[in-house]
Amino acid sequence: TFATMLIKEIKQALMGKTISYYDGWNGSHDYFKIGHIQNDGSCVRVFPEKGKGWGVFIPKNIIPQLLQDGEYSKSNEVERCSYKTTWKLLN
Repeated sequence: TFATMLIKEIKQALMGKTISYYDGWNGSHDYFKIGHIQNDGSCVRVFPEKGKGWGVFIPKNIIPQLLQDGEYSKSNEVERCSYKTTWKLLN
């Protein structure tokens, strides 16, 4: 299943796709073609190229659905304020 994707499979699936990311809490957003992927514990961190920028963290547990649907939104709450984090994959 997708749930237990290996980092090698994740890299093959994500490399070359464009990520669109928006964090509703602080308004940070990013949009770039994925050129480098780093394993980071329970997440992968994607970059336009190695050593460039802060990158975007993608929790590994959402990657299967992100690949299947092209989009994943997660609702969060901080101090009773609700906000949404959204990842989108474009070819």
